[in-house]
Amino acid sequence: MSFHKRFQTSLESLTTLSDGIKYVIAYSGGVDSLVLLHCFKQTGLDVRAVHIHHGLQDDADDWVTHCQSTCKQLDVLLDVFYVDAKQKPGTSPEESARNARYQALQNNLKTGEYLVTAQHLNDQAETLLLQLFRTASSAGLSAMPALRQFGKNVHIRPLLPFSRREIEDYAKEKNLCWIEDPSNQDIAYDRNFLRKKIVPSLEGRWPELTKQLSTVASLQSNNLQVLEDMAAIDLANALTTQKEPFRYYVHEIVSIVSLARLKQLSSPRLLNLLRYWIIVSLEKQPTRNLLEEIEKSLINAQQDAKAEIVFSGYAFRRFQDNLYLLKINDGLKVQDDLDWNPSTPLTLPDLNIQLKSITSVSGGLTKNLLDESLKIRFRKGGEKFHPSGRRHSQSLKKLLQEANIPPWERDVIPLVYFGDELIAVAGFWVSKCFSVGDGESGWVVGVEAV
Repeated sequence: MSFHKRFQTSLESLTTLSDGIKYVIAYSGGVDSLVLLHCFKQTGLDVRAVHIHHGLQDDADDWVTHCQSTCKQLDVLLDVFYVDAKQKPGTSPEESARNARYQALQNNLKTGEYLVTAQHLNDQAETLLLQLFRTASSAGLSAMPALRQFGKNVHIRPLLPFSRREIEDYAKEKNLCWIEDPSNQDIAYDRNFLRKKIVPSLEGRWPELTKQLSTVASLQSNNLQVLEDMAAIDLANALTTQKEPFRYYVHEIVSIVSLARLKQLSSPRLLNLLRYWIIVSLEKQPTRNLLEEIEKSLINAQQDAKAEIVFSGYAFRRFQDNLYLLKINDGLKVQDDLDWNPSTPLTLPDLNIQLKSITSVSGGLTKNLLDESLKIRFRKGGEKFHPSGRRHSQSLKKLLQEANIPPWERDVIPLVYFGDELIAVAGFWVSKCFSVGDGESGWVVGVEAV
């Protein structure tokens, strides 16, 4: 079977090849992505190319010129995007460049477009070895999927069945002209070290190594699918909601799972569920260390455990019988002693809420306070409060606990003061000492999200 026929077969296994699909080729100028672009052009499908300028090589501008010239010859639209691919703390140079590249690609995909990249059989084998040396799980050992969800789009790799030699032979046969990236010769990079030093030696002993490693990756991918199917069942069983939902939330709740349901699972099955939960909720890959820390410090901890585990802008917290996944409010700033005239709504932008006076048909604060200058403060600890309708005053801490308000929300509930007197807890209670009697019209402090 010819190269092009095999390519069509591979592509058909990944897409329906319908007229409505548009394909975006990640075109670096190298031989792999050039062959990919050339094959797509031969199929007559709707295709455009994207080149990412990393700025890491002195010849990067020349590569842009080359890619523009090639795309003009092939009559393919080319978009060029410039990214900052410098190494970030905690990542390798390759990882930083890859993250910047894929972020730029994802940001520029249009609805309904498929991203197409040119990884091949040898890349798959190298990826499996790299993951093996990093003690990866089944997810890592399944290496690169031929098809995956990519944000709101789809990412496919139709060249995975082809070896590097087959791709280069095709390029020579078609008299294609490509760029050689000098960094591919630098064995300081892990992948290049494998490619230049390790894999050739292994293939000298086991000639079919690359194909065999690809088969291992495929088998691991099948195993991963079984694990994810099981995790989906376990997650559906564990998902829950709050018994008494809080009136408003400063910290967005992404998801809640039942601790009792989690504790019914064996440790391996629990870790599998946690991994799947994080991936479907956040579209991020958790580390094994993170999963084990959640199991130890939150799930298997004492009932009153107050640990918080932070991961990539999100936090895991335990409260009552549930495990919460929260989005961290980076702009959160609690500013004390804000002046408020209750006749006018007050927006607290850092908390994404607005305070306003709401007329109450029966009960509430006396209307005389509507013309007063009030203060908005926040909990510091030790406050006492006597809610209207109760016989005695209590500590504010106790009241908030009884109301089933999560601990992370308690310090950002606005407290309304008249002078030094706490007269209302916004959205909850008014003070008995400043309230009207039953049957009399008053007002309460309402809270709305903005």
